[in-house]
Amino acid sequence: MQIANAELGKILVEQNYLSAQESSDVLKEADERQVNLRTVLFERKLLTADLLENALAEYYKLPFYDLLSKPPSMETVALLPEECARTFSAIVVDCVPETSVTVATADPTTKGLEDAIRANIGQKSYVETDDGKLNDKKKSFWTKPKGVTVTKKFAGTITLVYAPKSAVNGAFALYRKPLATRFQKIMNEERKVAPEMLEEIFNDAIELKASDIHFEPQEQDTIVRFRVDGVMHEAGRLPKQFYEGIVNRIKIEANLRIDEHFAAQDGAIRYKSKAGTMDVRVSIIPIVDGEKIVMRLLSEYVRNLTLADLGFSDHYREILEKAAHKPFGMIITTGPTGAGKSTTLYGLIKMRNRPDVNISTIEDPVEYKIPGINHIQVNQQTGLTFAKGLRSLVRQDPDIVLVGEIRDSETATIAVNAALTGHLLFSTLHANDSATAIPRLIEMGVEPFLLASTLEIIVAQRLARKICEHCRFSFTIPSSDARQLFKGANHYFKGDEPVHLYRGKGCEACGNTGYRGRIGIYELLAIDKDMEELIVGKKSSTELLLKAREHGMLFLFEDGLDKVRSGLTTIEELMRIAAPPEEIFFANHVHAPRKTKGK
Repeated sequence: MQIANAELGKILVEQNYLSAQESSDVLKEADERQVNLRTVLFERKLLTADLLENALAEYYKLPFYDLLSKPPSMETVALLPEECARTFSAIVVDCVPETSVTVATADPTTKGLEDAIRANIGQKSYVETDDGKLNDKKKSFWTKPKGVTVTKKFAGTITLVYAPKSAVNGAFALYRKPLATRFQKIMNEERKVAPEMLEEIFNDAIELKASDIHFEPQEQDTIVRFRVDGVMHEAGRLPKQFYEGIVNRIKIEANLRIDEHFAAQDGAIRYKSKAGTMDVRVSIIPIVDGEKIVMRLLSEYVRNLTLADLGFSDHYREILEKAAHKPFGMIITTGPTGAGKSTTLYGLIKMRNRPDVNISTIEDPVEYKIPGINHIQVNQQTGLTFAKGLRSLVRQDPDIVLVGEIRDSETATIAVNAALTGHLLFSTLHANDSATAIPRLIEMGVEPFLLASTLEIIVAQRLARKICEHCRFSFTIPSSDARQLFKGANHYFKGDEPVHLYRGKGCEACGNTGYRGRIGIYELLAIDKDMEELIVGKKSSTELLLKAREHGMLFLFEDGLDKVRSGLTTIEELMRIAAPPEEIFFANHVHAPRKTKGK
């Protein structure tokens, strides 16, 4: 159960983490912005996430348990049935058979918690083989003769420890059996196959924090794949005879035509589960072996991400926040599809979301609905395009306008004019780096002198997979080896000092990949007087980058390298998504990576 803002503020004052005045100020801001108190505390840097969780542990008078650094085994977690664990937000983290259990919980005040643990561990913790012997592969609290049912409660000691709710929820992944095994069970029991299989697939995808679910029909079966942290993974295979039912079920849920099999269709689903409600975008296209389905999962937690959560350094956040509080101008994010451009802009508009600020967005599609913000969905069938919608929006007295994407010259021209007439405008643009966005806008027909006077910041970004915190380890290689391994990045490994790097070993928490989650790497191009002159003179992107370099701008690769040295990602992952800068940019400037604190 989520602690209410007022209650959390009171706890932090009682534990001397906040003064009464600080608590009053942040509670007022959280109420005005209609956000969780944690968001305001982190933005104001009054508390870190670790300090906040330790404060709650002190309040409950329980030891703090770090599930990330000390994850329990699958066998230990399985001692408490999954349904009971989810109901009471509790995970078994340690046990001594027939003597004691240690249970991590995010809410130790839940009524009936200890009684539920005693009853369920006592009834569910034995395993019996066909020959009546105890299965040694799974520890048991009770032994029993074959055929005898144990119903007594566990009589040993139960020790409660406190763990953050996010960590407890992450540990629930240890309950999941392979998807193929669950498919087979559903088919064997001859129940309603399509709804139950879809539920299993959705639950797995949510558990793994997948961004997309792919159904790919083949000649013999259908492959189910998840995109997790930007990388595709096969999750299971469906027999071909069951796939038609699943396609029809998805079409019905998404309000699509079930009798149409030879045309592309797009729709949306509101999926409800025990974890909450999730918006799902559905795309169906016909291929040779059937209908291919891709579902984009729009996770609720993204709404609450701050700029710090997205991986912006303190220096970058300061620049962005200053630009986002200006009364007019343009802030543009660039990068490929799936680089987190819109999420960055949402982070900015959430920061400005107050009752005295009128914010409107026009998107295709609207990804996240935020209270207090006016969202407009582009609709080509009714003629509501980005350009027409934006033209109408500027007559709606907005302070801030977010345009989902600048795709054509008409939208670009209207966007620049909106920024000139007293509006702050956020948008995305497809470009490889920050400087390339400027010639691209000029090619769309925007006058250079108008562009120079409206642009404030251009952010280029990519998403890199984070090293799993459960299995991260450090290692050292000679500087000469680093220069050999990472061709094109030799400038960053000069001298004879050894290079400290990090990797993930692979564990149950990360699916043996060594990565869990993603973090952004960024390139910020701030428009100053010198840059304005280059824009008006229609200089090339290379000349723009050289000038930005003189003023201390870091390339994508360099911001990523800072995160590599901090242990957030690997050099291999960085090389996969961002190329080292060309030789020309090192003539008068050699970057020394900033010292950043590891996470």
